[in-house]
Amino acid sequence: MSKPTKDDAALFVQILGILTKNKDLMDAFNWVAYEFNIKTYDEFKGKYPMGSEGFKKFNDYVGIFETIGILVNRELLSEALIFDAWGDLFWGKVEAIVHGMRKEWKMPRLMENFEIMAKKYPEWAEKNPPKL
Repeated sequence: MSKPTKDDAALFVQILGILTKNKDLMDAFNWVAYEFNIKTYDEFKGKYPMGSEGFKKFNDYVGIFETIGILVNRELLSEALIFDAWGDLFWGKVEAIVHGMRKEWKMPRLMENFEIMAKKYPEWAEKNPPKL
């Protein structure tokens, strides 16, 4: 994708505002980033059944990054802004659970935009080494 534009920046700031002003989304983000350590879908289902607080936080987290992934993958938002802010988006922490949900729920496209976006990160990171 090309260099971020002022429109990209405005949209990014709007998204950041939504995230930081919504306590549930911030809780979900921090929970996945710092507390979530489930390795398998079966473990997830056992610990966080549908309707539980953990299930809700997980859904909030993957849902917001699925939405952002739609914008990035449709080239309506620069991936550079997202990756600069959040890196790989902790996709590795949620991947096995999302894949398990896809299989069990027979929804092969569930959170596919999040996954596609996250899989772009290694190439982006290689082309954009740390600034310090």
